[in-house]
Amino acid sequence: MQRGESPLWAWFDGHVVQFHDARVPIEDRGVQFSEAVYEVVAVVGGVPFRLDEHVARMRAAAQRLGIEVGVPPPGEWRHIIGQLHRREPHRTATLYAQASGGAAPRTLVPAVAPRPLFFAYLRPQSFPGPAEAARGVAAITHPDDRWRHADLKTTGLLAAVLARRAAVARGADEAILVGQDGYVHEGASSTVFIVRGRTVVSPAPSQSVLGGTSLGVVIDICRTLGLSFEARPLTLSELSQADEVFLASTSLLVMPVLRLDGRTVGSGAAGAVTLQIAYHFQRQFWHALDS
Repeated sequence: MQRGESPLWAWFDGHVVQFHDARVPIEDRGVQFSEAVYEVVAVVGGVPFRLDEHVARMRAAAQRLGIEVGVPPPGEWRHIIGQLHRREPHRTATLYAQASGGAAPRTLVPAVAPRPLFFAYLRPQSFPGPAEAARGVAAITHPDDRWRHADLKTTGLLAAVLARRAAVARGADEAILVGQDGYVHEGASSTVFIVRGRTVVSPAPSQSVLGGTSLGVVIDICRTLGLSFEARPLTLSELSQADEVFLASTSLLVMPVLRLDGRTVGSGAAGAVTLQIAYHFQRQFWHALDS
């Protein structure tokens, strides 16, 4: 299957079905109210990476929305991934999984809570290797126009779509979202880090910053490498003047930012600390999935 083609199979409401038969009702609360949460999980050879963290994050967000009964336990996720991988055995893929509030007559608060809907599917994904990490990416800064619960990984992604569109229009790959107070939040679909000397800094998870599953991996690597790590508020000025800037996410792993708002970051090449972290992240990623 080519990257642009749809999958052939999906897990939909408790069963494996052909992808074209997986139809979400018009009155699904995820469609009409964005009452839905999602996760994207890296899968290599049918083995998911850091699955428990993804499930825990989805369950916590779903609980805030009152739809936690729709999120399967980790064991069922592994069963679902196995079922899908047997039918579409991609060497490297991502699992997209979503839980919504289910279908009910359109009203803000239904008299009877509907049964949540859960679905998932695999799509082939090429993960970056050392050469891609060395090449890096460009980013822009962009006002954070999202709602005030950015710590919940919901499907209300319009602001992120518009920010990424602005980045592409300016010849960049990612938009780094900045609040009205001048503090850096995160990328449109990534966690942001800076390097100053031997210290790595990332905005602490908060109501404005999603707790990325890749964040924990980076923290562990910093500890292994003897690097200082700080989770704290990060100003736009600090971002602009950093020695190194990098992003982390399920699909990027760790990726250096070489240009920011059209200006060179550091020396203009991937920094030594970032490359160390990227190497250890990729090593951990592939080892965990091949073991």
